[in-house]
Amino acid sequence: MEYAFPGDLADQVIARWHTFAPRADTAAPPLPSPAQLRHLLETAFFASLEREEGRDLRFVLCCTPDVDVWRDRFGEAVPVVPFQPPRPITVDAIRSLAPAVSPANAAILVRWPLDRPDADGCDIAGIVHVGAQLARARSGRSFHSPQAPFALVIDVREAGELHVYQGSVKLAAFRSGQLHDQIAFSALEFLPMNDILARGEAALRPAITTLEDEWPAASSDFLWTALLNTILCIVNGVREHGHGGTVLLVAPGSEGTLPVRLKYDVDANARVLAQRFVRFLTVGHELTERRRRRERGRETGGAAALAALQTAAFAADSDLADAADLVSRWTAVDGAVVLSSDLRVLGFGAEIVLDAAAPVRAYEVLDGEDPARTRPRVDSESFGMRHRSALRCVAVAAHTAAFVVSQDGDVSFFWKQTGQVFLKRNVNTANPNVVGG
Repeated sequence: MEYAFPGDLADQVIARWHTFAPRADTAAPPLPSPAQLRHLLETAFFASLEREEGRDLRFVLCCTPDVDVWRDRFGEAVPVVPFQPPRPITVDAIRSLAPAVSPANAAILVRWPLDRPDADGCDIAGIVHVGAQLARARSGRSFHSPQAPFALVIDVREAGELHVYQGSVKLAAFRSGQLHDQIAFSALEFLPMNDILARGEAALRPAITTLEDEWPAASSDFLWTALLNTILCIVNGVREHGHGGTVLLVAPGSEGTLPVRLKYDVDANARVLAQRFVRFLTVGHELTERRRRRERGRETGGAAALAALQTAAFAADSDLADAADLVSRWTAVDGAVVLSSDLRVLGFGAEIVLDAAAPVRAYEVLDGEDPARTRPRVDSESFGMRHRSALRCVAVAAHTAAFVVSQDGDVSFFWKQTGQVFLKRNVNTANPNVVGG
């Protein structure tokens, strides 16, 4: 295996900056010179390997030629707390500052000079208050996503793991000494479980108020995406809590095929997650319908009624995210969380009750490959207990998929297609409404 380095990441960002990300309606933001970009990426990489008072360093760098930072595609300024005077960007400077600048709502502002292509002029110029909503949206915890800073953004998530964005669009990622290309929209990762989601969608649809004149196809697409986002919100919650775990997803009507024994069996009438989901969609549809009527001159409720619905929509969004987080924490109990695709929690602490010695025929799907193509068989014994259990469960159960989250945050996705079990590691679990994630 050939290893890549931060300089290779810089080359990939440069190659894509003006061709991959810009949209037709706007030019790309300024990009540092090659020497400056390599310096920034190398400094971020080596800082990610450091610890401050026993804590790992996790931080975001927002890199611009000035202290003025704007939202992606909009004229809205992002609040900045400037430093007087700025200080050179070094590993030690980042190690000292990073614990005070949470990547959940802020970034370290790095200024690079337009008139000097060398790396010496780069400095730390302040703190950017990005706001928590963007991080919540990327993890699926909110459908309401503000635009990211329209600049070069370097997101350091783990030791040696860098994700590089141009505004809201991820251009490249570097992890474990390798360059990674994630699928731009996470929904593409999970098309193999379309049937499972469609069965859940059909079960939920009667409870959801729909728009008067919306095409059925558009309504179905939105519901499918919202359903997937809610499931991924749970998976991302498992990642963020750091204990790892397994989420088994089964279509309604196939629960009896699961070879599991539940430590905590949940009452079938307890549908907190499903109820929050229905409320979120119904309020959203009501808000959209009222806006349409107002545009057509048919709305008589006035601005106060519209504002009340907007407040209700944000509250429903937050309530759904909180319910998903509640479910994600149940993976801390040994065993899997079992969830139906109509968002009923069947139980948690689930033990897979199958013969551990029984062989499982499984194949690994890599980025850019056709899941149906013939490929070498994966040795299931090379995995840990969670992965082996998920493989065996998906192999024998009907209409079932599994997400296995390792303690280091890696997510593996398991599904069955044409009688064969497939798995994909390091899947993109970002909000399917957000490009790149």
